[in-house]
Amino acid sequence: MGGNGASDHNRNYSLDIYSGDRFKQVGTIGNNKVVTTNVKINTSIPMNSFESKMYYVTSPNNPNHIVAIAFYSGRTHKIVKSIDLEYDKSGNLIPYKVVKHKGKNKAIGTHVHKWPGNKEKGDVGRKSHDKNNSFEPTKSDMKFIKKALKYNQEQQK
Repeated sequence: MGGNGASDHNRNYSLDIYSGDRFKQVGTIGNNKVVTTNVKINTSIPMNSFESKMYYVTSPNNPNHIVAIAFYSGRTHKIVKSIDLEYDKSGNLIPYKVVKHKGKNKAIGTHVHKWPGNKEKGDVGRKSHDKNNSFEPTKSDMKFIKKALKYNQEQQK
């Protein structure tokens, strides 16, 4: 279970804390920052936020295209939830749905993850591809998703 202090072979840093050397602000949506990472291997979400309760996160290959939304605890500043925005080849949002794949249910499309923490160690993380930790976005989540889509559309002009 990755988290604060975790690293993998694809990354050359250990903490995904929002800081100028790893993340930079590329825009705003209301009072919320739109940030991107300088790591080109994969999109990374800050695990901690000392400035905001949420960030919109763009692809490192396209800082004008939001691919995730991250929510943080106001008390601990650690990530508690993220929304992964999935797009088709034409750039349209793929809605969440459950399909049969090799006889098992599989969730596809835009989805939500919860980020449980280890309170004793102070770590935050989630298991990658955990089938039990992919949820359909709620009505409240959809408000943020719509703002992200509007931002993406405005950046295309």
